[in-house]
Amino acid sequence: MSPRVLTTATLIVLLAAPAMADRKTTQQCGNQFDQCQTECSVNHKDEPSSRAPCVARCSGLYATCEASVAYDKAKPWVGEQVKKTEKFFEELIKKLDDKAVPPPQTKTKSNSI
Repeated sequence: MSPRVLTTATLIVLLAAPAMADRKTTQQCGNQFDQCQTECSVNHKDEPSSRAPCVARCSGLYATCEASVAYDKAKPWVGEQVKKTEKFFEELIKKLDDKAVPPPQTKTKSNSI
């Protein structure tokens, strides 16, 4: 697989991964978590065994929200690193293409090949 294909694939994966991010802030993630916890407490106050999965769901939603916020903050940096990596491979390929392989030596009077 060529380096060009690899860098393009990397770019697609990095930029498309958290498409679900809906531009929330850390504060909004916390508020959403608190609301979810409150709902769990209200809906399952008489059933502690069914409250545990609800709390776990809230924690999962919070973790997903926080990861999306972090990704949104890192996206410009990731894009810059992808561009730098792509430029590195383009220059490397150009240097390798510029170095032509010398033709094989043929037998002459001065050598025994």
